[in-house]
Amino acid sequence: MLDFVILAGTVGREPGWTQGQPRPLLPLPGTTLIEGLVGGARRSGDGMCVVCANGHTDVIAKHLARRAPADRRLGFFEDSLPRGTAGCLRSCRPQLSGQTILVTGGSVFLDDDPESMYEQHKAQGNALTVFCSRYPEIAAATGETLLRPVGVYCCEPTVLDYIRPHGFQDLKEQVIPALKDAGLRVGAVAVSDSTCEVVDWHTYVGVLDRVLSAGRFDALGYTQVAPGIWFGNDVKVAPGARIVGPALLGHGCRIDDRAVLIGPTILGNGCRVGGASWLVRVVAADGTCVSAAASVADRFVSLPATAGHVASRPDLRELAPQTARWKLSKPLVSELTLLGASVWGWGSVSM
Repeated sequence: MLDFVILAGTVGREPGWTQGQPRPLLPLPGTTLIEGLVGGARRSGDGMCVVCANGHTDVIAKHLARRAPADRRLGFFEDSLPRGTAGCLRSCRPQLSGQTILVTGGSVFLDDDPESMYEQHKAQGNALTVFCSRYPEIAAATGETLLRPVGVYCCEPTVLDYIRPHGFQDLKEQVIPALKDAGLRVGAVAVSDSTCEVVDWHTYVGVLDRVLSAGRFDALGYTQVAPGIWFGNDVKVAPGARIVGPALLGHGCRIDDRAVLIGPTILGNGCRVGGASWLVRVVAADGTCVSAAASVADRFVSLPATAGHVASRPDLRELAPQTARWKLSKPLVSELTLLGASVWGWGSVSM
């Protein structure tokens, strides 16, 4: 029923906030962004799924090979020019099966059902459907509904005939005008606000917050100790430490006295957080050691360049103390209790 084309972008030239990690391989609990997209493709019929990237496509291919079983319906295309969104789509044509195509960016968090998106595309009779999210803040202020594209499209195979086989081709700038000139229908469909493209740390943290708050991680070996807070096996938290969710602590983590963790935060297996340190919206890989009185906020810690998930065994990295930035104070601790998903007074816990 559906072919998938995942446009993974310019792998290897990511913005600094990813610390060299390709955005499609950014970690979520037990998975990565692109694994979620490939999983959605496999659940949505017997069509092909082709991953197209500009540079180092083999990095993504090797990652998926390690993390998922071999699948003859999964293909790869290296865009060496680059050719743009539409150009990549056209270049993938030989690997597709001729069905309707769902096109998505490789760093999209797709929280909508692809089959439902397909049905909405068909119901409107579109040659090309642009999926969008709403601007709730503008709607609340003006009463108007404005839409913004989320990097996901659905198109009929005939759309590929309107894309030149060579040169740079953009979907919005070249292909949509060509379709309209040919009298073909182009429409927009609103998706849920949780479907979005991860373009910066802010959007990534928003996705982490939704996944950790609403997800279930029992199958991954974690135990829920409070709403939105999950512990792996043999996690030990000192009585004076504080955890404000959502948060996921990997197996064997140690949180020392008066340490404060504020979510969304993920600690990989075997992490150690020193006493009186602060971690605010942090993703730390296995074995990370945060020294006492350190302050770390809004960043990856020890994320290896090609691992793509938290459980990766990087070299240990110790963060130096920065005691001047944060001090434990009663007003701040009192305010944190209003956030709801918090853990107070947990002693030595062995799951």
